[in-house]
Amino acid sequence: MINMKKFMPFASAVALTIALAGCGTADEGDKAGGAKGGNEIEFWAYEPGSKEHKDSLNALIDEYEEANDVTVKTSYIPKDDFNTKLNSSIAVGKNPDVSYLDQPLVPKFAEDGTLLQLDEYADGENGIDRTQYFTGAFDTNVVDGNLFGLPLNQTTVALFYNKDLVPTPPATWDDWVAMAEEVYAKDQIGAYEGVGTGGWAAWLFPAFVHSGGGSMVNADETEATFGEEAGVEAAELLNSLYKYSDLAVRDSQDAFGNGKLATKISGPWEIDTFKNNFPDLNFGVALIPSKEGVQSYSNIGGDNIVVYENSDSPEAAWGLVKFLTSKEHSIAVADITGNFPVQLEAAEDPKYAEDENLSVFLQQMETAVARPRLTDWLKVNDEVIGTALEEITLSGKDAKETLGAAQDRANDILFSE
Repeated sequence: MINMKKFMPFASAVALTIALAGCGTADEGDKAGGAKGGNEIEFWAYEPGSKEHKDSLNALIDEYEEANDVTVKTSYIPKDDFNTKLNSSIAVGKNPDVSYLDQPLVPKFAEDGTLLQLDEYADGENGIDRTQYFTGAFDTNVVDGNLFGLPLNQTTVALFYNKDLVPTPPATWDDWVAMAEEVYAKDQIGAYEGVGTGGWAAWLFPAFVHSGGGSMVNADETEATFGEEAGVEAAELLNSLYKYSDLAVRDSQDAFGNGKLATKISGPWEIDTFKNNFPDLNFGVALIPSKEGVQSYSNIGGDNIVVYENSDSPEAAWGLVKFLTSKEHSIAVADITGNFPVQLEAAEDPKYAEDENLSVFLQQMETAVARPRLTDWLKVNDEVIGTALEEITLSGKDAKETLGAAQDRANDILFSE
């Protein structure tokens, strides 16, 4: 269903220190238009994964044009090249009116004054009902209390488990550790795949911290908090699970698919992979285990759609944003982009709600937490938290001391003048 590479949360988050030597030229899609102005807008989107999906997006744009007397010039750009070309276009003032934007880039673009603040549009006569969006996805567009985009699609991670090894999935951390000890067979069966390393590990870590009753930053996002008690307990949980998950097993090819691991945390892109490539694998999906008495939480991933401050046609640009993210079109856009719809009502469609696996991801999405809306959070994620987790889980360093030092460094990066 979903290509894992496509939705690795940080794969598309290109550092914003790219040397901008000139303006890249977007690869034109099937639609074209004249110069911007009046009721003409330029829209940049990721290159869809198939001709069928491109035709579907073109059809939606045609519908918007005809209903609103607007001309939309659409450019489709490969996702791996998107951020580089977008940054180059912004540097020379040739950016589009509307574009996709990876969630963690919204704070930086907002701070730089690149994005149009959308509160007056969202709350005006041609506005939206903010309560109809999944909270986690919507919040990725809110910076310092102001709205700078809308969620276009969303995804999250949950717990995959091998039903032959674990008939009943663990609901709490204690259940998970007890299960780990029970299923473990040295060099043969491991309890948990692990969080990996680097930015991916750091992106998964908040699911553990929040499910332990903590947070990555405080409520007003003025101080990092991941090194406090809940974060330390989350890191110690990982070490407890790793004790029953030999590295040789975890690192073996397709370990979960080949039945060597009891549990794995990943996204819905894995479902078809397991069904198609490992037909004998008897797997299920469950909510991420949490500390006793704490709700299960996860992380939000996906893309937003934004309007740029220098747009000559902000009303028409906002109209396209609202149109593509509406409940009427949310499912179609989710199909085109390979993710879940962002509208609560759209997510009730039987294709999601009645599927035994997808329905769990939707339930997990209700408590999926947005990354901190801080300009340098990606740097903290990759260079600080990712490194600290490697030191704790791979090098055996003390969790409290290591996360405490990492938290201090994060505060220096995020909040020092």
